[in-house]
Amino acid sequence: MKKMTIEEIRKIQLDMLSYIDSIARENNIEYSLGGGSLLGSIRHKGFIPWDDDIDIMLYRSDYNKLIEELKKSQDDRYSLLHYSTEKNLLSFAKLYDNSTQFISKTDKMHPWTGLFIDIFPMDRLPENEHERLSFMKSVQNNAENLLSTSFPAYASGSKAIYAFARLFLRFPRFVVYHGKWTERAEILDQLMQKYDNQDVPYIGFTDSRYRAKEFFPKEIFEEYEDIMFEDVKARKIQDHDRYLKQLYGDSYMELPPENKRENHSYYTWYWKD
Repeated sequence: MKKMTIEEIRKIQLDMLSYIDSIARENNIEYSLGGGSLLGSIRHKGFIPWDDDIDIMLYRSDYNKLIEELKKSQDDRYSLLHYSTEKNLLSFAKLYDNSTQFISKTDKMHPWTGLFIDIFPMDRLPENEHERLSFMKSVQNNAENLLSTSFPAYASGSKAIYAFARLFLRFPRFVVYHGKWTERAEILDQLMQKYDNQDVPYIGFTDSRYRAKEFFPKEIFEEYEDIMFEDVKARKIQDHDRYLKQLYGDSYMELPPENKRENHSYYTWYWKD
């Protein structure tokens, strides 16, 4: 196998972003760059220099529409990782490139997949902080149950020490849930949508690693605009400032210290033979 360069990795990801963007525009689906990708588009006009992935986020109804359109796709370059199409142990979807693959000593999830874009559903969240955090904790507990249905996937992490710890800590769940990934995926997906038909003021990705910071006024997901991400025209929420301040603080335009610069160095990417 031939190891990919960072330029090749980013070219594949930008091609995937362009592909998703074209499907979204053709089908009147609104989406936004999310997390570090939205931050990168504002602060760096593209990738954060030390990062190497792309995230998008969609209101749940648009997320469901995009998933259905990607399932219809006839483009052999890409595949959709979603529990309705193949074994997905995550609470969100990925579009991945079929000409690439990864090797990782610590991530044992979805080893057949290639370079990806993360696709996050944004669901309604209650106003009361205790109720909101309790709900998100329940979602994250069910996400753990889903991941614990499969070995060695449940013993994964960004660092070897995390993977080793999870080998033992998640084993009791594995005993209970092993082999039940379809059932657990459906339960989790429905739970995440608990408040979507209720008149609640916030929205967020309910299984977010940002946890308590992940709640945004729902009105900021009502207006969108174009933005350039490297050389690709993409979409973003208009009021990115409120979103980014919520996640990263008022000084989000300043570069973090080097020891706070996260990436996916636990992956090594290769071209398939």
